[in-house]
Amino acid sequence: MSYSTQPAQNYNPNQLARFFNQAFEGYFMPVNFSAEAMQAFLHRDNVSLEHSHILLSEGQPAGLALISLRPGVSRVAGMGITTNLRGKGAGRWLMELLIQESAKRGETSMELEVIAQNEPAIRLYEHFGFKKIRRLLGWKLQAGSPAPDSRIPDIILAEAAIAAVEQHGLPNLPWQVDAITLRRMNGLHGFRLGEAFLLTSDTATEHVVLRSLVVTPEARRTGQAAALLQGVFALHPGKTWHVPPIFPEELGGLLESLGFQQEEISQWQMERIT
Repeated sequence: MSYSTQPAQNYNPNQLARFFNQAFEGYFMPVNFSAEAMQAFLHRDNVSLEHSHILLSEGQPAGLALISLRPGVSRVAGMGITTNLRGKGAGRWLMELLIQESAKRGETSMELEVIAQNEPAIRLYEHFGFKKIRRLLGWKLQAGSPAPDSRIPDIILAEAAIAAVEQHGLPNLPWQVDAITLRRMNGLHGFRLGEAFLLTSDTATEHVVLRSLVVTPEARRTGQAAALLQGVFALHPGKTWHVPPIFPEELGGLLESLGFQQEEISQWQMERIT
């Protein structure tokens, strides 16, 4: 079977959303992008439509690969194949193209995240030299309860918390939670208690997403992160708190001590050094 591609920039957001939904049909997590959600995703993940591809088979869309670029490195922000062509070599053909193009750009590495339960995709990436860096997990807390003696944190500008991520965050964070990507998100709320910093989505909503949590090195293991979270729970009672499965598993001990439940879906952060 022969394949070809068209640059993703040749298509409008409605078409890209439809292609994305088709490519991820039957995926481990429900995927149903609208045009607006697709535009937000492309902006947040800094996807280069010029360097991204719509896979064609017999002239019809059969998959896609969305690519984000930074100096010397690229990230596969989303790659999927329609159900009728999975397991038939389409993914391997497309990944070969991506690696060739990365080499032409002179990049030193490629990165991606993959659902840990998606064994065929993991085998494909490992075939092309991608290595697992760390597990990425997600957690949820229904109606988080503050401690009786919760200290209410300071509300700060999101940029101040992002600067803390940039300076004190774990090394080699996944793109989706590093400082560069956080600066591209809208509506973030920042909190600080002592030397602990937190970023969340809009706290006016019923479900609040934790976007980042960081403590300066000298203040780690002093309970400040737990106190910060409990203080935010007190400030915004009755909310459901969600950590999407893009966070390093190192956070698990803290979150689970506060009642968060680990979600079933997890991911691998992977990297290919050229």
